[in-house]
Amino acid sequence: MTKRSTASLAALALAAVAALQAPAASAAAWTPRWSPNPADDTVAEAFEGIEDDRADSHPGVTHIYVSGDAYRFDMHTQDRDGSDRQRNEVKGMRTGSGSTYLKILENETWRISYQLYIPTSLDATSSFTHIAQMKTPGSGAPLYTMSLPISGGTPKINVRYWDEAEQTHEVGSTNLNPIQGKWLSTTFEFKAADSGYLRWTLKDGSTTLVDKRLDDTDLWRGDDEYLRPKWGIYRSINSSGLQDTYLLIRNLQAHQLTGSAEDPSSYEAEQGSFSGTARTASCSGCSGGTKVGWIGGGSANAVTLNVQSSSAGARQLTIRGVVSGTRSFQVSVNGGAPQTVSLTGPDWANPVSKAITVQLNAGANAIRFFNDSASAPDLDGVTLS
Repeated sequence: MTKRSTASLAALALAAVAALQAPAASAAAWTPRWSPNPADDTVAEAFEGIEDDRADSHPGVTHIYVSGDAYRFDMHTQDRDGSDRQRNEVKGMRTGSGSTYLKILENETWRISYQLYIPTSLDATSSFTHIAQMKTPGSGAPLYTMSLPISGGTPKINVRYWDEAEQTHEVGSTNLNPIQGKWLSTTFEFKAADSGYLRWTLKDGSTTLVDKRLDDTDLWRGDDEYLRPKWGIYRSINSSGLQDTYLLIRNLQAHQLTGSAEDPSSYEAEQGSFSGTARTASCSGCSGGTKVGWIGGGSANAVTLNVQSSSAGARQLTIRGVVSGTRSFQVSVNGGAPQTVSLTGPDWANPVSKAITVQLNAGANAIRFFNDSASAPDLDGVTLS
């Protein structure tokens, strides 16, 4: 055997060993990144920065502090952050007492959830009142805001997306008065990209008040260094009837979607767009603890997942569904003729799966789950292979 042959075989053997030792690309999953606890983390330890009475309009008073199991933001009518507005807010997500904090970077997908308590004294206003924002470190307009406006004479809570021209687009809203004085749960899920998406959910206990998604959102402005969320009270003084008030937030959590650097192979149902009665629900055995239910029983009740493929052709799609007994999905890819996929499961908390073959385009593909004539299973997610 020649030296070249020996060397070639040795190289092949080393390559084979390296391939065996190399970690397999992991499926996309929601990875916990931040969950400050008021019992252990002060305001300064939980957040990147604090904007507490920057104009020194109320000297000697701390407006942002730990209160029981929550972070509290006080606002008095005398407080100022400029001649025409008030601001007592925190910004960013700190992961320790030092200078380490999380940066939301381009093309990253995040889910930020928490509980909030809006007292009756924190009412909607005719000018702006924001209680959460997503911004860059600069002084530009926010990318989205959670606000308390008066709309058509009715107090509301809403979320708006701000485009690059600073025009606003409502994501969703609901009446404010019935939910004041209660602990509410809210989630922002978004992709920080030129063509990203923004989804907002708001729940009163087990009742979903808002679950809306806005696609084709420009959530990366080109020269952004990074994005960071803000919480607190930021309002105009150009409204009548302003009162001393406060806001509480607790159970803050941030998750980042992580996984394969190539084609994202796993997609959660809650990442999709919904129509008709379809909506999210808790599911103890599901990935991420969430599923999408109330699918089927009519063509309008559907969920559509947008999946990516690096090339055109046949791919295996494994569908994870939740059902007690047997029900069927109709599955249509890019508007094509649907396949019927039946699933049989033990209960409504533990997913079962079935694999089918689908034909995908290179790039983006829309996969729609529905059932025109009967109730479908609940959907936990899908995996491409």
